[in-house]
Amino acid sequence: MKKFISIFLSFAFIFIFVPSINAQLKIAVVDIYKVLNESEKGKKAVADLQNILESRQKILEEKQKKIQMLREEYERKKSVLSEDARKTKEDEIERLGRELQRTAVDYQIELEKKQNEITQSMLKEIREIINEIAQKEGYDLILEKAEQIVVYVTNNIDITDKVISFYNQKAPSLKQKK
Repeated sequence: MKKFISIFLSFAFIFIFVPSINAQLKIAVVDIYKVLNESEKGKKAVADLQNILESRQKILEEKQKKIQMLREEYERKKSVLSEDARKTKEDEIERLGRELQRTAVDYQIELEKKQNEITQSMLKEIREIINEIAQKEGYDLILEKAEQIVVYVTNNIDITDKVISFYNQKAPSLKQKK
């Protein structure tokens, strides 16, 4: 009787779990970093940030030139200036130097904030597109392709280029939706 029960349980186990084992999972990976950098919207965002950076650098360079001119003027006239005039000029040069440093820090913070806003917005849109692709094409699991997580992946399950293409097509409609 014990032998019969163990055989019956073995067959029951096989009939219950074998069909789910044989079912194939549809798995894919996507390199979100590549999507961020190679999509049209990502390239435009990088160009926009670069333009902001360049304009800020020009402003900082102009301020730096002004400080340098004041220093040179001060050095030329230092010997003929009174003690009070020298102190005033030194204080002005020092104050402008501090302002330059604060402005540089402010610009850096502004640029980082803008970059984070753009990245977060794009990540949200990219996740929506990945979910849409997963539902349309019946994926059971989509992993983010990251060196620390995915050690090896074949090219036939990497859908990054598909996500980029779909994102490029959908980007104008995503902007209108907001």
